[in-house]
Amino acid sequence: MASRKIRITLFEIILIVLALGLAGGGVFLLYGGRASESQTGVMEQRLRELRQLKTVSQTYRSVIYVEEKNFWRGNKQVLFTVEYLVTAGVDFSRGLEIRERSDGTVYVRMPSAEIFLSDADESSIHQMYLRENSFLNPIRMGDYMSQIIAQGEANRQAALDGGILNLAEANARLAVLRILKLGNFEKISFDPGNPDG
Repeated sequence: MASRKIRITLFEIILIVLALGLAGGGVFLLYGGRASESQTGVMEQRLRELRQLKTVSQTYRSVIYVEEKNFWRGNKQVLFTVEYLVTAGVDFSRGLEIRERSDGTVYVRMPSAEIFLSDADESSIHQMYLRENSFLNPIRMGDYMSQIIAQGEANRQAALDGGILNLAEANARLAVLRILKLGNFEKISFDPGNPDG
């Protein structure tokens, strides 16, 4: 009987070890490495990934009048309208907690509502009246930008006074409630306060 010598090179040994390692890692990932995540945990993670849930958007239209009188540079008058958008909602990335208790009740704690955007829509500026007495000093956007900013702050405050944050939080709770009901949870309770605060 003739005997054959089998030579295994270092490269082949490394390939065999690598293949066994990959196979073992795959089995570990499939069966043992991951604890099964609860349905509430999955929903919490998905909502956190959503980050900002915008639940209220209000549009304000303002009329702005600007007048500048200057002997050397001439007189300017302009009257225009501009629309402002104020958007509010809940930022789930700032903290969200969804926990199922032993009695089957799902408790939800989420951050307070906040204003995400309060800004003028420059494309909505509509000039209604313009009067210039000087060709060398025409009206430019910089001439009335401070009035646009001041009116934007006034509209933001009007939204706050009108209860935009309460409405945004109520709408966010309703959205979360509907999502949890789709997951077949019936007993849902909202705890006050920010889970990270």
